[in-house]
Amino acid sequence: MPASSRLDPFADWLRGHAVPLTHLDPEAPLDDLEPLRDLVGDARVVAVGENSHFITEFSVMRRRILRFLAERCGFTVLAFEYGFSEGVPLDAWAQGEGTDDELAARLATAIPVGVDEPLRWMRRHNASAAEPVRFAGIDIPAAGGSLLPALAPVADYLRQVDPETLPVIEEAMRIAGSFAGASAASAAPAWTRLATAEQDALSAILMRLLIRFRAVEVLYLSRADRPLRPRPAPP
Repeated sequence: MPASSRLDPFADWLRGHAVPLTHLDPEAPLDDLEPLRDLVGDARVVAVGENSHFITEFSVMRRRILRFLAERCGFTVLAFEYGFSEGVPLDAWAQGEGTDDELAARLATAIPVGVDEPLRWMRRHNASAAEPVRFAGIDIPAAGGSLLPALAPVADYLRQVDPETLPVIEEAMRIAGSFAGASAASAAPAWTRLATAEQDALSAILMRLLIRFRAVEVLYLSRADRPLRPRPAPP
């Protein structure tokens, strides 16, 4: 079949604007990504997007882009499609908490979404960087499948500052565990099958805990060296 003689505006634009990449090595120099600087401009948020699953080149390129944005454009937060609660201990590890070989254990129950290598780079980068790069999960816990990732840190905190309240949150965790699943697709039907009394009890416990945290915040802070809420990551 003869080639079409019809002009392709997109192909013509691409020939005039495309910039070839030199390599995909995440650890190599970043000079070939410099054209991104003009695209970023003075933006404070850059959406990189999700790579196609199981295509290695896309995930490797995303790691290079992360390096470029942090090292050459001054960005300080990697916000990932990851549970907010589950992201807090990962950020602590990226800031230097624990040992280098602990990451696998911290990710053991998570869906493998390609966050391990970016976190390893962040930990190495933060060891000597004047401005650390933070990690933030921006999804609901367990992809909507469970309240436990959010409740467990609260229980740990109460164990330190208010042990008398532990039975309350342990009851909430018991009920939450009865309908927990890998995602909202399994948790939602399990929730609907839960007895109404259990549903109401969980809602009441969570509201009771919220009211208590607000009412005795000053007391809690006097008993601990940090607030329960993670400090917001710098812009």
